Amino acid sequence: MGLSDLRVVDRQYRDDFEAHKMAMGGQELLKAATFCDSLQDAVADCATVIACTARPRRWKAWKCLDPREAAVLLAEQGQAGNDSAIVFGSEDKGLDNKDLEWATHLCHIPTDRNVSSLNLSQAVLLLGWEWARGQNQLHRRPARTRNRASPAMEQVNGAADQVGSLLDRIDFFAGRNRDQALATIRQTLLRSELTDTELHFLRGVVRKLHWHVDHGERVE
Repeated sequence: MGLSDLRVVDRQYRDDFEAHKMAMGGQELLKAATFCDSLQDAVADCATVIACTARPRRWKAWKCLDPREAAVLLAEQGQAGNDSAIVFGSEDKGLDNKDLEWATHLCHIPTDRNVSSLNLSQAVLLLGWEWARGQNQLHRRPARTRNRASPAMEQVNGAADQVGSLLDRIDFFAGRNRDQALATIRQTLLRSELTDTELHFLRGVVRKLHWHVDHGERVE
C-alpha cells in the first residue's frame, strides 16, 4: 500500500528466517526495516502516534478513531510536514497500557460484536489501505485493451438491413413504423461498439436464421 518506513520493536527479528520467508514480495521493505529496543525509540520523531487496539478503552486520555478518521488525520499531518506512526501490537497480546503512553490517538476497527479481534496482518492491510487512499497513493491497474477494428458504416447499415429483411419474413413490422425500428437497430449496433470481427459474426448468424426461415427446416 506504499508504506515504506517499517520499525520493529524487537531486535530478535532482524535475521528471523521465518519472517523473511513470509515476506512474499516485501523482502526489500523487511531488509530496510529499523529495529528498535523500545516503542519510545521507534516513535520518538513522530508528532502523531496512532495505536491500534481491538478494544476501545474506557479512559478518555485518547481520542479513539476508526480507520478512515485515522487516515484523514495522517493525511493532514503529512501535508503539514509532520511525521506520523501507526502502531500495532503483537499477534497474541496486542498493545498494553504502557505502550499507550506513547500514543496520541487510538484506532479501533469496528467488527461484528462476536469477533472483536482481527488477525494482525488483516489490521495492517486495512489501515495501510486507508492510509494510502488518504494520501492518494492508490492507482487502478490499467485495463488491458486490444486494438479494436471498428466496422465501417457500410457494414453497420448492411447488418441493419439484414436484420430488417429477416424481421420482414416474420411480419415483425406489422403495426410498427419500419423506418423507426430499423433506425433503432442501427443505433443499437453503433452504441454496442462491436468490432469488425464481431459484426461479421453477427451477420453470419442472421444469414443462418434467414435461411432457416426460408427453408423451414433445421440447419445441421
